[in-house]
Amino acid sequence: MSPSHWFSENYKEASSRFRNQLSKLKNLGHNVKHEQLNLESYGPFSEELIIDIAVIGPITSKKLFLYSSGIHGVEGFAGSAIQLSVLDLISNEKPFDTHCIIFIHIINPYGMAWLRRVNENNVDLNRNFLNNQSEFKGEPDGYERINNFLNPAKTPNKYDFSFYLKGAFYLVKYGFRNLKQWIAQGQYRRSDSIQFGGKEMQKGPTLLMNWLKNNITQVKEAVAVDLHTGLGPSGYDTILIPDTINKEDYDVLKNIYQDHVAPLDPDKGIGYKIKGDLHSGITNYFSDIKWIYVTQEFGTFPPATVFKNLRAENMWTQNSSLKGDEDLLKHWSRIKLMRTFNPDDQIWQSKIIDRGLKVFNDTRSYLIKS
Repeated sequence: MSPSHWFSENYKEASSRFRNQLSKLKNLGHNVKHEQLNLESYGPFSEELIIDIAVIGPITSKKLFLYSSGIHGVEGFAGSAIQLSVLDLISNEKPFDTHCIIFIHIINPYGMAWLRRVNENNVDLNRNFLNNQSEFKGEPDGYERINNFLNPAKTPNKYDFSFYLKGAFYLVKYGFRNLKQWIAQGQYRRSDSIQFGGKEMQKGPTLLMNWLKNNITQVKEAVAVDLHTGLGPSGYDTILIPDTINKEDYDVLKNIYQDHVAPLDPDKGIGYKIKGDLHSGITNYFSDIKWIYVTQEFGTFPPATVFKNLRAENMWTQNSSLKGDEDLLKHWSRIKLMRTFNPDDQIWQSKIIDRGLKVFNDTRSYLIKS
């Protein structure tokens, strides 16, 4: 089957296909539990926006594989495709009881449905998983210096050549390392600006954390993979790991993922230090579980292109005289943003599915053998 088969046209199709795959697994005799976290809002086809959670294998197992997609909305097109291909792979296996796999399908359904990277409140949900209310404050030291460049108070120009001139100026003035860190780290002051982490935990993350608190009560050992697109060479997947990782766990990850491993450190690779990400929020709360967790990040376009299109979409959303989701959706910046993180390229899609399946299999093998 062609890798392109697994890519859906929109959130409605992706969620429907995910649910159909679960029904297929149930009919084949697999132990499948399906729950839906309803955000009580709707997409452009009047579809309910839902975080689908699928538990395959015994939820009482001491070994867990947590496999998530779509925390960044439009990045969910690729993440969903990988998860669908993995479910198809599992359908060719016999039912298992040695471990449990929890699929979290599209953590940010609003973003995928309405072609944004953030949620309905302009919040980057991968900066929103903070367990203490007191943490929702502040911004990177350099954000104020580049705020006017990051968040112009005007609608975008489709052919904005001045972006590159201004970007080059700031690049020379502050350096790539600083710019990357200031832009991407996350900020908690400016609700209409890019990389806003929120003033409180959002509804989706709250529902997800509550579900986990009620369901993974017997887990002792867990691995987690969160699927993303955007950073790195086109079609190449980088395994991003925490910058705080200890030597023992680092060696484990290098053994599993080989030369694809790179730290979340602005001085040591494509990554950057962040706060409030999904895995930090989960592992900090469930600190009695032994965790190994990574982000699988598939490259799409060069960093300047990715940022330019992120910036343009937010300029449109924040400054347009149109305020309804339906009207905002039709703008070129939304389509371009979607294609920035979900290229219409069969070769790229093939690489994404191939490496998605390999990382899933390698991670699962480690969990089973550990």
